[in-house]
Amino acid sequence: MPPSEPFTFVEATTNIAKEGFTDYVDITSAKAVNVDVQFAARLRAQHPELTLTSVPASNLNLIRFADLGYAYYELDLEHDTASRLRGYIPPGPKGEPSFLAEVIQYAKYNYKFGDEYFIIYWVLPGFVPVQYILKEPRADGETPNTNSVLTDKLLQAAGDALYASTRQPGIWVYDRYWSKSLAMYEEVQKSTWEKVILDENTKKSLTEVSDRFFDSKQVYEDLGVPWKRGLLFHGPPGNGKTISIKALMHTLSRRTLSIPTLYVRSAPTTFSIQSVFTFARRMAPCMLVLEDIETIVTSATRSYFFNEVDGLDNNDGILMLASTNFLNRLDPGLSKRPSRFDRKYLFPLPEQHERELYAQFWRHKLENKPNVDFPETLCRPMAKVTNEFSFAYMQEAFVSTLLEIARRDTDETAEPSRYDYVDDIERYLLWRVFQEQVKILRKDMDTKDYASDRDDKDLTFRPLEIAPAERDLDRSVLAVPGSFDAHQREPDITTIESFPTFPEVGTGKNIQQISFGQGGTDSSLAAWGYNDEIVRPR
Repeated sequence: MPPSEPFTFVEATTNIAKEGFTDYVDITSAKAVNVDVQFAARLRAQHPELTLTSVPASNLNLIRFADLGYAYYELDLEHDTASRLRGYIPPGPKGEPSFLAEVIQYAKYNYKFGDEYFIIYWVLPGFVPVQYILKEPRADGETPNTNSVLTDKLLQAAGDALYASTRQPGIWVYDRYWSKSLAMYEEVQKSTWEKVILDENTKKSLTEVSDRFFDSKQVYEDLGVPWKRGLLFHGPPGNGKTISIKALMHTLSRRTLSIPTLYVRSAPTTFSIQSVFTFARRMAPCMLVLEDIETIVTSATRSYFFNEVDGLDNNDGILMLASTNFLNRLDPGLSKRPSRFDRKYLFPLPEQHERELYAQFWRHKLENKPNVDFPETLCRPMAKVTNEFSFAYMQEAFVSTLLEIARRDTDETAEPSRYDYVDDIERYLLWRVFQEQVKILRKDMDTKDYASDRDDKDLTFRPLEIAPAERDLDRSVLAVPGSFDAHQREPDITTIESFPTFPEVGTGKNIQQISFGQGGTDSSLAAWGYNDEIVRPR
């Protein structure tokens, strides 16, 4: 038997049409592809008398510069065609209506800055838009092959303005890209330790651990150890982790040499993790906040996160502060490795005297409300009936009680009296309604998830949030665009963010930035990698 050959080639013919595939191969095949070079060459051929300057929008976004009121632009559809992708934006979480929006892939703009006119082509050859700026040579010695002095003046002005906008007060927030949040900054400025009911020694310990870190650079260097540290806040939700983080942020911002805080909302891909730490190293010394770390560091990014924390890159000057409601669910590499989080702080459910202090806070808050009778004698009973309540649940009990009292039409103070005894607390409408609301809320409680969320080595702190604020803060996006790793799926995200106006430099135009949520399909605009800055509601 002749030896068998490893491969046998069989020639065959078919009548199946291949024109479409042939076109596909032709379009996607080349020795090298550089759309920028091709487009720039064609523009120079069409406008040989003009200078051409190419600027990536990730560096200087001239459309954004104009939207801030410094310049003016209009889409030129008379002499060219625009390429746009349209998409649907669902209703917002606060009742905002749904609408359609679009991504600009290609457009020609007539652009005016000062008394000068420019032609700008906005082209999206890949993930980063490129702006092609055409301007007639005007200065002595200028030719179509030299740089344009007037174009450079535009770029310098745009760069100065956009950079200045990033210097405005705000907290740097990462949510697929870095942006500054003025709203979060304002919340932080209100979140002082005086508004957190906490043992004074505990407050001192929390502030000292951060102050000592940022004051001890030379000590770390003398010891030959990396100048970095990690803190982990954990415990049931609603017990003061967030307000304590804000108070610490406020303390660091008030130092002689202010320490910036970088706040991470989400980082679903390895590219996001890289972006977070790259920026943190640039901003160091700084505090990097990873609130609800179990939602930020996932199984898909955990190894990469560990490499960023413990790898070869220099993390000097970074104080990493994380929080979690579920310490027992964290990967041991996060919860038990000292080089990542050196110290853990437990924020447990409040004890009775702390709940009584919280009731006292509400009493003082309502003392000028004549329609609410809230004597001091109610504080201790309220603390007793709210056993195992978090501060968040206690807040809900008070809020729902006041709303229920406002809803009732009957003047219960006129009831006859079985409540005639002066020391009988049942005669107070506030107390009776409060008990009703506590019973309703207790049905929703389930504290068994936190039974094992304790550690003998933990420092047990019991802070009380006096002025709670919502975590989901609106933010103003400034001049730092971002990107996204198209090879990894991001969660559904739909945001609507407004840029600030600067009335002292121009009329300003409030615009909206739209992120198309992925919606579980790779056919969405976000999955195709389009950055927020090129999307406009239409």
